[in-house]
Amino acid sequence: MDEAPPPSDHVLRPHHITLLTILMMAFKDLEIKKFPAPYSLHIHRVLLNEISEVAQPLPHEELIASISSGPNSDAPECLEFKMAIKSIHDDILTIDKMGNFLGNLPCLFLTKNPEENPRLLRRSIFGYFCRRCYVSFVKLSFPALGKLCNDYKSWCAGNLSAGYEIFQKDELTCDLLIYKTQADNRNWAKPHTFEAWERGLSIGDENIAVENLRRFFDQHFHESNDSGLRPQALLSLVRMHYIQGEYAAAAQFLTEAIDIARVTNDRVILHHCTSILHRLPSNVPGQKPILQEIQFDLHPLEVLADARKLLDEENDQPLNAAFIKIVQAVSLYDNWLDIQLAIPAEDQQWAQHAVQSILWKEAGCHKLAELEEDIVMAFTEPGSESSNKLSVVLNKSYKKARQGNYDEALALLVDPSVWRGLIIHDYATWAHQIWHILTLRATRRGQSRLCRELLIPRRPHGPSNPKEYLFDVEWDRLSNIRESLYQMLQLKQHDQAALGIDHLLKALWHSEFLCRYDLYRSCIIVLADVGLEFGMSKRSKQILEEIMPQVINGDELEQRAVACFTLGRCIIVASHSNPVGLQEAIPYLSIAESDFRTLEMYPSLRDVQYLLSVVYHNLGMKNERQDAATRHSTTEEHLHQLEAIVSDDQILEIFELLTTVGAALASR
Repeated sequence: MDEAPPPSDHVLRPHHITLLTILMMAFKDLEIKKFPAPYSLHIHRVLLNEISEVAQPLPHEELIASISSGPNSDAPECLEFKMAIKSIHDDILTIDKMGNFLGNLPCLFLTKNPEENPRLLRRSIFGYFCRRCYVSFVKLSFPALGKLCNDYKSWCAGNLSAGYEIFQKDELTCDLLIYKTQADNRNWAKPHTFEAWERGLSIGDENIAVENLRRFFDQHFHESNDSGLRPQALLSLVRMHYIQGEYAAAAQFLTEAIDIARVTNDRVILHHCTSILHRLPSNVPGQKPILQEIQFDLHPLEVLADARKLLDEENDQPLNAAFIKIVQAVSLYDNWLDIQLAIPAEDQQWAQHAVQSILWKEAGCHKLAELEEDIVMAFTEPGSESSNKLSVVLNKSYKKARQGNYDEALALLVDPSVWRGLIIHDYATWAHQIWHILTLRATRRGQSRLCRELLIPRRPHGPSNPKEYLFDVEWDRLSNIRESLYQMLQLKQHDQAALGIDHLLKALWHSEFLCRYDLYRSCIIVLADVGLEFGMSKRSKQILEEIMPQVINGDELEQRAVACFTLGRCIIVASHSNPVGLQEAIPYLSIAESDFRTLEMYPSLRDVQYLLSVVYHNLGMKNERQDAATRHSTTEEHLHQLEAIVSDDQILEIFELLTTVGAALASR
């Protein structure tokens, strides 16, 4: 830009009149000095907050109530002031009284004697506000003063839109100003179209969003021929398409934005565009992602984006590299604040904790991951659209569901503080996570019919892979480790474990090399199970006992249940079913039975209970055998009942809630 834009013109609004009446009552005769100090401080705080206009102005009744409800407001010296501000608006509802009131404003910031100090210093915030309102009043024509009076009357009566329309400055038809300055002859840029753009973005209306973005940047910002803001508009469009996953459209606008930023020599926009370009997925199969080089003006969130790239198993990078990026991002954040003289933003401050929670979980350190999640949830404002908190809540709820706490996980997600500030794209992610939890519970229970006839037809839009829950399905590949493990488990399901050894060894190698120790433990358990089938019971028992200290604390309940069940069988086979071996296997089988019951995995629970009854029978423990057999019969009967269910009232209520929330968010 050749020069800075001029100050925006000032328009008298109804809430300005109310603020002026409070200032007049408090400072004309310096009544505020007679008030108790806490109440006087309260009045200053409320007035500063309203005059600064950092938020939407309070309605008339709320503003008066806020002023009147401060500490020590019931003191006798405050009663007359509170009665005056509640009734003064009735005395200025006519044009002549409104004109007289506004015409008396100079008594607050001017004095007849130059040696005396005015009640409000001209350079103070209150003094500047009064002077600005007085100048705007002097410029008003008689019809404009009548309109202001009528708007103020309607606004005090509860019509919050009265007096807040956007005025178009037309020299032929606009008669609101009797005196016009140079700034009053042009329509300078206003933020209302950008507000409409953000609203369209949050409710998912792309047409409204794009149109209002164009209207915002088409406004008159300064006297130069080119506003220089076209790259900023294109960058906003790129971010919108990137968030929505429309990478082809994002790449198209990104190319144009980069070209214009280079022509206009806009280094900041060029840097942002290049960063987003590096985030877009490559169209070339097998191409490694581009990582950012550490520079003095690099934003720390770009380094966190690199940590996300390194988390992808397809890139064959161990988790150590992602942890290095976390350290760089933390260091760069402090440097960024010093160089850019930026104000610390909480979303940026807690972003690295959200990424760390994912890293520690992938590394198998669930306690550390939970600690990082609690940090983000404790210090992030509830009800906000923070992606950090949403990611943490989604991960935390799914972890609770994997531990068998399905109701607690669903309660965490449907809490209004989680969804009330979401944009439509994040709403889809939130709804999809709820569907994932319901599907996880149904498949664990063995409710394949419920899953097929109720859940799958109602699946929200979002990434989903049936391989996460079902066998014998043709779908997209999972990640390298999970795909290999899935193929092995599917072959084992069909008694073809020998054909899956190559897949299992590949999953073991990748999980150990990439430091995905949670998956590595699962692979070790499957390896021990396969070794048991091949008659290698002692070796299987040994490798399970080596990892059991990492599994037995129950950070991953399903993993512990399968490990204990497999170890119990290994002990029985390795001891050739002698009484000592059978007695040694009982504690592990009991742990497996308890865990499977907590997880509601009834098919697996039935198998464990059957084996327990056999073990008790061989040990001659008739009472325990009978109890185990009874539990087995009860579990099998309950499993048959669940398999016959085709509808669930709780699930239907949850889907109804998802619909209601989606409609409410889209109608904001």
